[in-house]
Amino acid sequence: MYLVRYSLLRDQIRRARREQSLTQHALARRSGVSRVTIARLETGSARDVRAGTVERVCEALGLEAAAVPAGAPPALERALAREKETVRRLERRLAHAELAARLLAAPPAEARGLVAQARAVVDRWERERLCSRHYTSRWKRMLAGPRERVARSLLEPGEWRDALFQTTPWSFALGRPAP
Repeated sequence: MYLVRYSLLRDQIRRARREQSLTQHALARRSGVSRVTIARLETGSARDVRAGTVERVCEALGLEAAAVPAGAPPALERALAREKETVRRLERRLAHAELAARLLAAPPAEARGLVAQARAVVDRWERERLCSRHYTSRWKRMLAGPRERVARSLLEPGEWRDALFQTTPWSFALGRPAP
């Protein structure tokens, strides 16, 4: 007997959507599933959803839908989920560290352009109330000043860094090769 762990499905869909800086509307357009269904999946209230719907949402997010054996130890699932989250957190830190190096290596005009683009994203978040003021104010501080300061802010440890890197104004630049 196999069983879908709705809490794990809910968490994975929400986490993947947020990591990709997608709104529920954007995910709905990408997957062909209604925004209401996306919201129901993320809250765990969609327990009668079709497998094809889950598959379309997962595919749009780059996830693979899977079932686990009934009675599988939840502790092992939680441990695996924690390890996967640790890997994702480290990958986000690495991506931002690579971006910091790119900012420092880029010609000044290019670096200023990248920083200006990230600032514009944060301004849009603030204007459209897409993120909390806690996020926008912290990102504004990190993006203030010359490129050296911005690059250093991407490397500095801090209790908010991991949270900030989950919703980053740098999505447009992460993972791109250095010039």
